[in-house]
Amino acid sequence: MNSPREESATWLAAYHSEQLQRRRRSTYGRKLRRLGLMENAAGLSTLDIACGSGEALTLLADQGARLFGIDLYAPRGPLAEPFHRTVGDGTRLPFRDATFDRVLCMHSLHHFRSFAGIESLLREARRVLKGQGALFLLDHFDSFYLQLIFRTLEASCLDFLPAAKSFGAQLREERDIIFWWLANWRTLFRVLEDTGFQVRSFKKGLFFFYLVCNPVESR
Repeated sequence: MNSPREESATWLAAYHSEQLQRRRRSTYGRKLRRLGLMENAAGLSTLDIACGSGEALTLLADQGARLFGIDLYAPRGPLAEPFHRTVGDGTRLPFRDATFDRVLCMHSLHHFRSFAGIESLLREARRVLKGQGALFLLDHFDSFYLQLIFRTLEASCLDFLPAAKSFGAQLREERDIIFWWLANWRTLFRVLEDTGFQVRSFKKGLFFFYLVCNPVESR
């Protein structure tokens, strides 16, 4: 079974920079609303796979959901978080079958390194979801505009902007997997079908897709 990629110290420093944390706090609310996660959330058990520094779950805490996150890395510093965090691997979830009403994965599919790794993630998500639950995915899709921005960031052309400098540092560290993902992201739909999911909603923004799936009942 493939495991998620362990990130370099340079990548982690960029990810946890104040500039990118501030950006995530300012943009994740809009993204969660577009996914439909901010509506009728009270009392629903929600798992964020590869939750990172927890901005998505922190925003959902105001909605009254019961929140859980899992990530390979513990948070930096003794921060109080409004959710239950587990340090672990998204391809081997330490939760019982049919535990969660909702499972979320944002900006993280490429970190599972291959579609074999993504398939392991999705099978685990399917296992821990309740029968009437839903899977929410948000990630990049390939486009001319995204390729242009990534190439510009990779070349350090915008390093005079603090957030762009941090984005560029992340991109240079993960360029192999992010450009692999962009070339192959459409394979995700076949893997979703193979792992027991049916697409309920698929939307595209300028740079991201917003995908909601339901488990297919076993026959």
